Amino acid sequence: MTSEDRLIAFLSADTAPVRPAVDAVFVAEVMQGVARRELWLKLVSAAVTAVAGGAVLWACAPVLDLAVRMLAPVLLPAAGILTLVAAVSLLGGQVQTRR
Repeated sequence: MTSEDRLIAFLSADTAPVRPAVDAVFVAEVMQGVARRELWLKLVSAAVTAVAGGAVLWACAPVLDLAVRMLAPVLLPAAGILTLVAAVSLLGGQVQTRR
């Protein structure tokens, strides 16, 4: 039987070919390996992103220091009020869920 005859027989078959029994342990190990590679890739990309962000912030530190020194006295009351509101809303939400 030539390869063309096998192809014609395969394409003319009405039913799907029978799938051999799949070993569940093998499938689990393969899936675990894939998940491990994906986790490694995500961790490496997160580390690279963190290092790049740190480098950018380190390079911009002199400009950011001047901006913070000028804006800190102006924004201090607003930051205090927002902190108080956040604390009250978090604590209030915990009290309501206990009832």
